[in-house]
Amino acid sequence: MKHIYMLFAVLTISSTALSQLSNGSIAPDFTATDITGVEYNLYDLLDEGNTVILDFYATWCGPCWSYKQTHIFENLWGTFGPEGTGDLYIFALESDDSTTDADLNGTGPATAGDWVTGTPYLMFDNMSNVFDAYQNAYYPTIYTVCPDGTLNATTGEMEYTLVESGQATFDGHVAAAFMDCSNSITGAAPLMAYNGETSACGGGEWMASTSVSNLGSDDVTAMVFAVELNGAAQTDVTWAGVLSNGGNETVDLGSYSETGTFNYSLVSVNGADWNAEDAVAIVGSTEATSYIQVRITTDNWPEETGWTIESGSGMYIDGVATGDLAGQADTELTWDVALNLDECYVFTMTDSYGDGLYASQWGNYVDGVASIVSMDGMDEVGTILEYNGATGDEFAELVAGMEVTSVTGITENDLTSSVNVFPNPFTDNTTLSFSAAEAGQASVVVYNLVGKKVIEMNLGNIAAGTQNIELDFASMEAGIYLVSLTAGNETSTLRVTNAQ
Repeated sequence: MKHIYMLFAVLTISSTALSQLSNGSIAPDFTATDITGVEYNLYDLLDEGNTVILDFYATWCGPCWSYKQTHIFENLWGTFGPEGTGDLYIFALESDDSTTDADLNGTGPATAGDWVTGTPYLMFDNMSNVFDAYQNAYYPTIYTVCPDGTLNATTGEMEYTLVESGQATFDGHVAAAFMDCSNSITGAAPLMAYNGETSACGGGEWMASTSVSNLGSDDVTAMVFAVELNGAAQTDVTWAGVLSNGGNETVDLGSYSETGTFNYSLVSVNGADWNAEDAVAIVGSTEATSYIQVRITTDNWPEETGWTIESGSGMYIDGVATGDLAGQADTELTWDVALNLDECYVFTMTDSYGDGLYASQWGNYVDGVASIVSMDGMDEVGTILEYNGATGDEFAELVAGMEVTSVTGITENDLTSSVNVFPNPFTDNTTLSFSAAEAGQASVVVYNLVGKKVIEMNLGNIAAGTQNIELDFASMEAGIYLVSLTAGNETSTLRVTNAQ
């Protein structure tokens, strides 16, 4: 929940409005008239089998304007709206009643730009009553409401649930609107997801590819992809075959040596124009040692921050999921990570709001910082990444490549040196043992090698001394898992093997 104070300044939101509706909540029905004078009812559109995206925004909201400038909603409307496949509606709901028509059109004092010109989807003004009915707490708040409703046995009326789809990509919204909604699309409907390499290890070539699945009722038989690298057009990529509903195909987008921004767009499907596009940051590799430290000093919204390190083949090595740092505002955190010689890795740091650690823009808050350093014991021997929110740089995703060129020793902290898992390997169950120097909060998270959490244990406030925690892997597949223990401000990660 970000920058709530901004809403108090403009809307004077009641305390009940801060309890944001959770995913799976019933979407409150409403009727509203758009800026052209046409009346719409949410549940009428859902009853007809349409998915509806609700975009709550304010004309003065910078992140709202930045997201509008991606033209994702325009592309969704053109592809799946009434003039496209006819399966989707988008409501843009300006929810600050103190703004004016001039603000909406980009000429008033409380606006980030012209919201009306060139916007093909439905726009509504003075929607604070709907904003409050949805118990929203910040801008933008974007929901997807599915048409696969359920009948309320008491009222005899249909009810429809929502998910907060947020500032997703085109394909992210397609997945939320159709794959997650069980709302099939009329015609062919390919969904892209980049699955190629994201780093050029040692300056070598890298391979680009995308996974394409078909969510539509008709087969995909032909696709054309337009490709750009750092703004320079590359050779179009064509694909022909048969991709049926529910099927998946990996499309080779070529090999390249230059790093930078790789853009690819699906511009034609079965001979008809298409609008899906994606952009991927391809990074080079900075030399690193086999022992690195990830250091982050959080800002006032630590729950928005997460990070991962993956191998060149995409295997999860270490990381912290978005939300896991909640409650640790303005806190200096350090993670020790061991890497393998002559291998390449990609570090990705994410901010769910999209403003990085630049907190001071929102008021009297301290900006966060982040870095990755190569270590040799207690000594820093190189810097791989350095970021400071005070520079004003914002990001939703920050990426750095690393190539391990030398082996160095790890000087273990008090926690790391006391952690042990026994037996290891094991069958079904094992014990995590560690010694805490002082009382404090502790937690254990276990990940599989694709980064999915499979065990999460909040140990609460533990006493100083030796702790033994039983870990149950009986319901999990055999394989390697990463056990991440956090006690105080120290985190230690161990690899374990379930040999069942």
